[in-house]
Amino acid sequence: MTPYVLLILFWFLYFLFHSLLAANSVKQYFENKLRASFKYYRFAYSTFATIGLLGIMLYSGLIPKDYLFTSRGVVRYISLVCAAFSVIIFKQAFRGYKFSFFIGLKHGEEEFVTSGILKHVRHPLYSATILIVLGYFLFEPTLATLASALCIFLYLPLGIYLEEKKLIQQYGDRYIQYKKEVPSIIPKIKK
Repeated sequence: MTPYVLLILFWFLYFLFHSLLAANSVKQYFENKLRASFKYYRFAYSTFATIGLLGIMLYSGLIPKDYLFTSRGVVRYISLVCAAFSVIIFKQAFRGYKFSFFIGLKHGEEEFVTSGILKHVRHPLYSATILIVLGYFLFEPTLATLASALCIFLYLPLGIYLEEKKLIQQYGDRYIQYKKEVPSIIPKIKK
C-alpha cells in the first residue's frame, strides 16, 4: 500500500469517526451507557479529534516530499495571507462559540449565537479550515499535502450537512431562518 493510499485511508477513518461520534444517536447511546460520566464525552471527543488530526499531520509530514511545483514569490505570499486570515477567522469564531463549551470543559445548553462573525457566515471554522488548508498547500505543495487538501475539501460539504441537520434539530425554526439569511462559509459581498 502506497503512503498516499494510507494517508487517504487515515483521513477517511478520521472523518468517519469524527462524524459518527458527533451524531446525536451515538451521543444518546453513550449518554445512556455512561450516565453521570457523559459530561466528559465532549472533552473526550475533542481530545480524540485533536490527537487524530495531529497524528495524520505527522504521518503526512513523514511521507517523502514529492513537490508539484516550487512555492516562491507571489505563491508563498498568498499562502501566508491565507494562513493569516485563517487565524483571524478562527479567533473570531471562538469568540462566538465559547471555547470552554466547544472542547467540553463546560457543560449545559449552548445558546444560539448569531452575532460577531456568525452574522456573516454560519460556519466560520470551516471557512478558516479552507483558508489554512489552501495556504498550507501553497506553502508546501507536495503530493501528500494535495491528497490531504482534497480529502478535507471533499469532506467539508458532508460535514456542513451533518452539522446543520443537528443544529436544525437543536434550534428549529430559528436556525432555519438563520440559514436563509446567512451564507454557509463565504460571506456576502455588500454593495
